[in-house]
Amino acid sequence: MMTPDEWLADFEAKTAELQRNAVAFRRNLEAAGQTVTSEDKALTVTVAPNGALLDLRIAQDPELAARLMALVRQAREGAAANVLGEFRNAVGGQAGQLDTDVSVPAFGAPEPRKPKPVEDEDFSDNSIYRRL
Repeated sequence: MMTPDEWLADFEAKTAELQRNAVAFRRNLEAAGQTVTSEDKALTVTVAPNGALLDLRIAQDPELAARLMALVRQAREGAAANVLGEFRNAVGGQAGQLDTDVSVPAFGAPEPRKPKPVEDEDFSDNSIYRRL
């Protein structure tokens, strides 16, 4: 039978290993996108880890590639708006209480979200709970 100290040390070791694995998984997942070029070098596509088209290059017609990517961006933004609208319909009047700050970047990784402010707590000896 384990002592409480042994159990705690084992728990902390397992937790640290899970954290290391999570960091490695995230790093590998972020790098899991793929760029592929056709054998004749005429086409190159880049996709995100989720398969979303990030870039398209057409060697013979770069303008066509730019126009296609503009359409892809427009379609992604429309799809994101549709999903957000359905989400708001599903949660009804509670939508204002939920964090629905959703954006779909055209290329690359999403911009990091700013953390929500944390309210300060009074840890002084002057807490109202200590005065009673």
